[in-house]
Parts: sequence; structure tokens; C-alpha cells
Amino acid sequence: MATDPGTPAAPTSPKKGSTFWRIVRLVLIGAVVSIALLLLFPPTGLIKNQLAKSIGAAIGRTVTIGDLRLKLRPKLEAEFDQVTVSNPPGMAERDVFRAETIKTNVDLLPLLKGRVRMNRLDLIKPVFALEEGADGTRNWVFDTTAAQAPASTAAAPAETDTTTPLVPAAFSLPPDSTISDGALTFQSARTGAQRSATAINSVQTLDPLSGALASKGSLSAGGETVAFDAAVGDFNAVIGGTSSTLKANVDSRPLRASLDGDANFSAAAEFAGSVTASSPSLVDLARWFGSDVTSSGAPLRGSLDGKIKATTRDLTFTEADVMVDTTSGRFDGTLDLGGARPKLAGTLASEHIDLGRATGVQARSTLAPTPQTDFEPLVTPSWEQLLNDLDALEKGPQAAAVAEVERSAAASPLSTPGWSEQPFNLKALQALDLDLLVNAAAITYGTLDLKQGRLKAGITEGVLDATLEELAVGAGKAVGTFNIDSRASPPRATVQLTMTDVAAEPIVTELTGKPLLTGQSNVEITASAAGQNQSQLTSTLDGKANFRMGQGALRGFDVRRMIFEWWKSWSFDLSAKTGFTKLEAQYDIKKGIMRSEPGLAMGGSEVEINSAGTVNVPKKKLNQEIRVKAIPPPTAFPIPIKISGDWAKPSIGIDWGGLFSAAPGLGGPQALASSPEPPPANVQAAIRRVLAADLPEDRLTPEARQMLEAMLPAEPAP
Repeated sequence: MATDPGTPAAPTSPKKGSTFWRIVRLVLIGAVVSIALLLLFPPTGLIKNQLAKSIGAAIGRTVTIGDLRLKLRPKLEAEFDQVTVSNPPGMAERDVFRAETIKTNVDLLPLLKGRVRMNRLDLIKPVFALEEGADGTRNWVFDTTAAQAPASTAAAPAETDTTTPLVPAAFSLPPDSTISDGALTFQSARTGAQRSATAINSVQTLDPLSGALASKGSLSAGGETVAFDAAVGDFNAVIGGTSSTLKANVDSRPLRASLDGDANFSAAAEFAGSVTASSPSLVDLARWFGSDVTSSGAPLRGSLDGKIKATTRDLTFTEADVMVDTTSGRFDGTLDLGGARPKLAGTLASEHIDLGRATGVQARSTLAPTPQTDFEPLVTPSWEQLLNDLDALEKGPQAAAVAEVERSAAASPLSTPGWSEQPFNLKALQALDLDLLVNAAAITYGTLDLKQGRLKAGITEGVLDATLEELAVGAGKAVGTFNIDSRASPPRATVQLTMTDVAAEPIVTELTGKPLLTGQSNVEITASAAGQNQSQLTSTLDGKANFRMGQGALRGFDVRRMIFEWWKSWSFDLSAKTGFTKLEAQYDIKKGIMRSEPGLAMGGSEVEINSAGTVNVPKKKLNQEIRVKAIPPPTAFPIPIKISGDWAKPSIGIDWGGLFSAAPGLGGPQALASSPEPPPANVQAAIRRVLAADLPEDRLTPEARQMLEAMLPAEPAP
């Protein structure tokens, strides 16, 4: 039926129950708001205690919170003072973490549902006290499995225990966090290692989806500021003790380094991957790591690039390319940090080692003597030497000895610097142990041709034992041992060196700066010394030295010609030489004095030379008496020669006194050829005074008188 449009519609009655549901909604809203207000603004003591228990249950530790301040704007902001996290059970009752203040803000709605969702976390003056127990337990590994047990227990009905276990709140780490003025310490009861860092300021960013954590900032360690930039693939691995990728960069004055690999954060924590590191000064780097070594001379740069496996006890290097200044090599070995001292063991192989640059011998005081490179012997003109010896003949032996000392000091002043008084710093030998095998294809030390070097070096409790197992020196070879006992007072050193068929010229050139000898040599040296510096070492030097050569030549002098033309002025000239077929020398060393026993002997087709005397190493002085015999005659008897004075500039001249007295084994004045020219006037006057003096024959033989008379020009006929 159609409805009449003019008739008004009947009023609609309200739906059944609508008022009731409106009231219910109002009640529910009021209840929720009331509950939220109670959750947000109850007594803070209740909140902080419940929060501490919840977090502690989640990580399996005891957590305490001091004061708590809450604000709602619009997220919930919280500030906690004096927050601590304890060590795990079984370790010392100390805190692994404590902070002066922690600030955070959390989302409100998840909090009402029992979930803590932090948006930011700021740690102010936190202290991370990391410890490794004697059994390998590490306090930074948190046991989260224990925290999960109560939740599963709560899901099952409790039949006998009516106590509701504490269920940890769902907890998520913030995407952003900061550390301000933090500190970190590490100590190991297993290895005794201790490390610390202060002034830690950093910013952390956490990816909530992947769990990747990046940290960038700076800290202070060992008096140096260190900038760092690190990234962990999964932060849960850090707190849960599992594995994750790790990349890190460190930048400081003594060290720049980069790591890229996998880290295991479990009880057997380790890192395996690649490492690149460099230092502008290895000495400064060693001092930064705690070694008591002295930095002097030019800095030694160093770098390393290779594979590494690191634990809290040791570092294992594989195919690691190392460089010290200009010397490069490959190292395979370990650095053990678990003993009383760090121990480096392994093999270093290098194509080329530059000893001069690596040891810096020119720039700092070392056990090895500094080469003398300005050798310049002075040949005293024979007329001048004759005048001096005639003067000594007049004055007598005692006065002559005094005059000789005065003349020697005036004519040949000490040109060589004295031995260094700078104390050796051998504490580095007590800072680490060593078991290292070094192989070098080529070695540079000055101009020496050194190849195929093989050295085994060990350091144990401050005692260095090094064995030179192989070294090619030109066409020859060298082997030997070297020992330093840094514990002795004063420190003591011992060396034994044997060289076979080694070319003498490059070695002598390296020591003196001039090629004085040519030929193949065989050398044996055994010596020991004790002292705090070079000066003390040279004065306590004891041992023996033997030197043998076959065919060769003495450079700088034509001895045969100098004998037959003695009246001429001669000088050191490398173009002149004296050949020989053998040269032997043996020295006994006592308190730094090298004494020829039986002496130096040189023989050949031109001359025979025998020498006896001393080399005073502490004073760098020579005092040698030489007998020179020309081969073949006319000179049938040896002529005495003296070498004395500073060993850098020794004085060489005929020993006229030996000729005057005709000492046993010497030729008399007749051994010399007659001079074609008369002596200088002052020498003639001295000859006449000596001839006029009543000297005994043991000081002036009749043959000597005849020689002196023959030197004077004939008197004019009356």
C-alpha cells in the first residue's frame, strides 16, 4: 500500500541497549586513562625497582638504579642516576657497567603493553669494566637463556608453586645512542694483560631490522687521542656471545689501522680477517704499547698488511707483508700475550734488508762501533824523523820519551771522536721474548755485498741469543753468534764471528772509508765486553782476533820504493800499492788493548813486513813497530818503521833510533841507500852535535857513525 505523503511519520524509538554501551565506553576509557596514569606516575621507587628487576632478569645480572625522573612530552622521558650492572655469578663482586646518568625516551603505547621501546639512549660518564677470569669467563657475555626460562614457565599452569615468576619485559635497543666522557678498562686473570681508555665520546647507530651497529667517536689511551669508526654486523652477537662481521678503523698519532673480518664474541672470543696498519715511528708505537724504549735519531716507519687471527691471548699473522722504513718482508708467526712478557715467534722472509736504515747506526748510540771513514795516515818526512831521533839521541832515553809524547800530541792531535758515553737502553730486551728466524735474499750495509742471510734470534728473560747461520759476503761466507745479557750489571755482550774467503777491500773500505787492502781474507774474532755505553765496552774488551790473507795488495804505499828513496817526501796515495802473497795477523785482546802475538807478517815478491805492538781501542791509538825487508837484496836486513798516534791519522816514519843501535834482527845504517842530496842545514847541525858527543856504542854503533859522517857534505880543502 502507498503511503500518504501528507500524513506525518511516526517517531522512531531508540535502539535497545545504546545507552548502556555508551556508558561502558566511557567507563573503559576512564579505566584505561586511570591505569595509564598509575603506570606513568606511581611512586618512582616502585617503577625503578620493577624496571631494574625486569632488565636484570633479561640479561641475567643484578641491575641497580639510583634516582629516577620521569617526564611526558609527548613521549615518556626518563633519567636514571647511578645505574650499575653486576659481574656474572662466579666472578668477583664488581660491576661490569656503571654510569653516572642514563637518559632515554620510550614510546608510550608499547610501554602500556609491557614492551620497552627506546628511541634514544644517552650514557653520561659510563664505565665499562671488562674482565676475563682465570677460567676464561668473560663478564661482557650475557646469559640471555636464563632470562627466557621464566617466560616459558609462566605459560604452564603452576601446580605446586603459587608464586608468579618475574617475566622480563620485552626490551628493544634504541636506534640512536651516545656515550659522553666514558671510560673502559680491561684486565685478564689468564694473561695478566691490562688495558684502559678514557674520555670516550661516541655516537652509535643501530639498524632495528638487521641489528647492525655502527659506532664512531674518539677516546684517550696511553696519552694519545684515538679516533675510531667501527661497525658490527649484528649487535645481538656482542651481547649474546655469537659471531658477527666486524669492520673497524683506528686513527691516532702512533698508529693507523683497519680491520675487516669476523668476530666471535663467545667465551673463546676471537677475530679473524685482514688487517692493515702503519706507524710513522715504531719506537713511539712500542712506547705507546708500554715498552720502555728510548726514541732517538730518525724515526723508523713501519707498516703491516695481511691476515690475522686474534684472541685475548695471542695474535696469529699469516702472509703479513711488513715494512720497516725501506725494508720489506713477509711475516708468518704469532704474538703471544699470555705469558709474563709478550712473545713474538715466527719467520720473516725478505728480498732485501737495509741494515743501515733499519738499525739507524749513524743516528744513535749502538753496541756496534761507528765506522771510521776519514782514515788519512801521515808519512813523516825522513829528514824530519832523523832530526827528531837525533834530538832524542842527544837528550837520552827518558827525555826523549817525553819529547816524543809532546811531538806526537802536537803533530797528530786526536781527530777521531771519543767513544760514546750515552747509556744503552736495553730495556726493550726485557719487554718481550723472541723466537724469530730471519731469511734475507739481499742485505745492504754500506757498500758491502751481503746475500742469502739466515739469522735465528731468541730473547728469553732479557737475554738475546742470535746465531748467524748463513751469510754470503761476496764470494765468501760468514757465520757467528751474538749474545747480550741485559740483566747483568753492567750489561754484557759476547760475539764470535768467522769469515771465510771474504774480499777484504769492501770491508776495510766500509770501516775506514778507503780501499786499503785487496785480496781474499779469513777472519776469526771472539770477544766479550761489559758496560753501559760504548766507552765502557771498549775498556773491558777481551778476546782474540786472527786475520789471514793469500794473494793481495796493500793500497796507499809502494813500500819498496819508499825504502830505496827514503829521502823523498811521501804521502798516502791510493794509486800506489805493495803486493804480497800472504798476510797473517793475530791479536790478543785484554781490557781493550789489542797486542800483536806473535804479530803481523806480510810476505811477497817485493818486501817482507813484520809488525808487533798494540792497538789501544779505548783511546783509539796505534803503537806498532814494523820491520821492512826488501826482496831481493841489495837490502838484506829489515829496516825499522814506526807507526803511532791516532788510528784515524797515524804517523809513519823510519825508526832511526833502531838503526843507530842496530837492535837484534835489524840491519844497520848500511841497510839504507845513500842519499843523493845532502841533509838540510838543521839536520847537518844535529848530526855534528851527535858525532861530537861521547855516546856509547849501544846507542850509536860505529856503523851508525860512519853513516852519519857520510851524510855530511865533504869539507872544502884548506
